[in-house]
Amino acid sequence: WDVLVWGNLRGVVQAGASGNSRCYIAALRMEPTQLRIADAVARAPEKPPSQYVPEVAYVTPEGIRIAKVVDFHKLRS
Repeated sequence: WDVLVWGNLRGVVQAGASGNSRCYIAALRMEPTQLRIADAVARAPEKPPSQYVPEVAYVTPEGIRIAKVVDFHKLRS
């Protein structure tokens, strides 16, 4: 399942628990300590962004990536 947070995302969050790597995690303000999608795991950046925007985390062959929500449809096409 996907995870959609209409607010601040903090702590550990997991999507695709059944192994579905096409799941994603979206939040209006992404501040996780750890993201898990299927078997992929990522930690939060050491330095927080200067400005928060709605973001989506998704799996690529290189691992979990995070993109602005407005750019996400371009990446998944």
